[in-house]
Amino acid sequence: MSQRDGSRWKRTGFMQRISLLFFIGFFVGTFFYYIFQNSFGGLMNQTTTNMASWSAESSQWYDYLKIIWNHGKYFFLLWAVSVNKKVSGWFQNVFILYTGLRNGFLLLFFVFDRGLKGILLYFASLFPHGMILLPIYLLSFYLINENRQRQYKVGVLILLILAFFAACFVEIKCNFPIMEQLL
Repeated sequence: MSQRDGSRWKRTGFMQRISLLFFIGFFVGTFFYYIFQNSFGGLMNQTTTNMASWSAESSQWYDYLKIIWNHGKYFFLLWAVSVNKKVSGWFQNVFILYTGLRNGFLLLFFVFDRGLKGILLYFASLFPHGMILLPIYLLSFYLINENRQRQYKVGVLILLILAFFAACFVEIKCNFPIMEQLL
């Protein structure tokens, strides 16, 4: 097996691990929502109220900072714990499971409350900022796992950080208005 073939197998295993952990978390999240759905009865009213207050207020900078905090704490922790190999792998696995759990919960939450329109609402909550965040996290996982002995190139890290801030900005400018229309 050549060096190139070994690298391909390593990347395939990397993506399989991420996919498997995400789907395990996703199904646990759907199961969790299904079992405890009566506990979350008033949550959609609160979500609708939050969306209405978001559009009534013009403090998008405050919302932008909240979004940066919500996404940024995981992004920062991912890179901060990358110094320690054992903790880094553990954190990545927990993060992927949590992301799957959150998405499974959210999908069932929207579907049970809004029916088929809930599927649109679920995708609106993820698109388009999720299309920017997904490659950021995948590239971060890859860089952390594959390049432990080498220094990260400053340009790549700056690009990841700028893309992260762009994803947060896209969420405030695109996702919230789309979700507000669907709600």
